[in-house]
Amino acid sequence: MNNNVVSSWIDKAEDDLKWTKSNIKEKVWYGACFTAHQSVEKSLKSFLLSKNKAINKIHDLSALVERCKEIDSDFEELVDNVILISDYYINSRYPDAGDFFDYSKENSIEAYEVAKEVFEFVSKKLKGS
Repeated sequence: MNNNVVSSWIDKAEDDLKWTKSNIKEKVWYGACFTAHQSVEKSLKSFLLSKNKAINKIHDLSALVERCKEIDSDFEELVDNVILISDYYINSRYPDAGDFFDYSKENSIEAYEVAKEVFEFVSKKLKGS
């Protein structure tokens, strides 16, 4: 895969991580959860691209981390944390989908920490590629 493509994906993941931090600062809890999900998604997709794997237009973090795990078993350590924020993509985007989910500062911080962990993990893997 073209290194520029991989770089652009991991760069966007980093931007989403910064956006998550800004959302937390501004107390936009649902926004922080959404952007954390986006950062994780883009981080995982950048890894898959670095291994010349096609990336489907999916937002299922569990499926993405499983695909990464098939390539590198080290991704097993991310599975539990990724599952914690998997539902944030849909629930945070639409008012009626999120009616039964209470976004909070704690959820947002947890989502940020997961996104940061995944971003740093994948970044190290990409440097080792």
